[in-house]
Amino acid sequence: MSQTAPPAEVGLTVAAVARRIGIAPATLRTWDRRYGLGPTLHKAGSHRRYSAIDVARIDLMRKLMLNGVLPSEAARSAMNQEVPPANLVQGGPDLKPKADVKQVSAKNLAANNATPDNVIAIDGPKAIIRSLNRAASNLDATGCDQVISNSVKAHGVVWTWEQVLQPVLISVGEKWAETGEGVEQEHLLSESIIGQFRNLTLQVTQPENARPVLLACAPHELHTIPIFAIAAALAEQNIASRILGARMPAQALANAVKKLGPSAVVVWSQTLGTADTSIWDLVEPMRPGHLRICAGPGWQEALPADVTKPNDFTSTLVALAAASGR
Repeated sequence: MSQTAPPAEVGLTVAAVARRIGIAPATLRTWDRRYGLGPTLHKAGSHRRYSAIDVARIDLMRKLMLNGVLPSEAARSAMNQEVPPANLVQGGPDLKPKADVKQVSAKNLAANNATPDNVIAIDGPKAIIRSLNRAASNLDATGCDQVISNSVKAHGVVWTWEQVLQPVLISVGEKWAETGEGVEQEHLLSESIIGQFRNLTLQVTQPENARPVLLACAPHELHTIPIFAIAAALAEQNIASRILGARMPAQALANAVKKLGPSAVVVWSQTLGTADTSIWDLVEPMRPGHLRICAGPGWQEALPADVTKPNDFTSTLVALAAASGR
């Protein structure tokens, strides 16, 4: 008597799992590449598909991340835990036979890969901020480094700076002002941010610009994170810079300009009390000339005629890229 072969396990495509779980297909592919949480079903002549266990692990990772767990920790937990298989039969439309690849129109292909309206932005700013705050509150330096690094890789320096890091720093600063608590978190975050941004600047080995961008703080300014952010954003464009740090004396800045012959000089001031335009008095004109920028909210008074103040972070980067020949 012949035995009946067991039914083949149903598997879902990337697009089907994305619709079912509520995350973007691109995020699923990233999780597969970065954490090994990918499809495990193989069928000759076709793409791999997600099994019931695969879908359950993906769903667990999503839930963990929405609760503030770091992506790497969520992936490790999802891989190591015993999970009950997901009921794939519930996704009726997802189980319909697919048309031959050659018959799929470009319109249908785009629809399959589009982000649905109900997608939960796991890699959106709120989720990343939640993860970063969690790591900082636990004084988890490695966790902070990883959250920042992952965000920069996924979204870039400008987005990460404006959508994640600035809001987190402002929130921690307000907490300290109101309660006197959280100084240790602010210091840990600052070190992590500077470290990640410094790593990016070190990757520029063959820069587009022969003359570096010079970045410094006003003579009494202690806030250095913004100039590291500028340097990191320039590094993404393969533009080299030199960071001189906090409390830069006017004479020291003048000496550095003479020695390096930069394409641009940026002086950062965070508050009105540190914005001292006299720092430019000793910086002599050079040939070829260089762009002079006062950056930061501290600069409120009238500036020297040859000094500009961009409106925002992006405008600063555009001006510096132009001065560097980009």
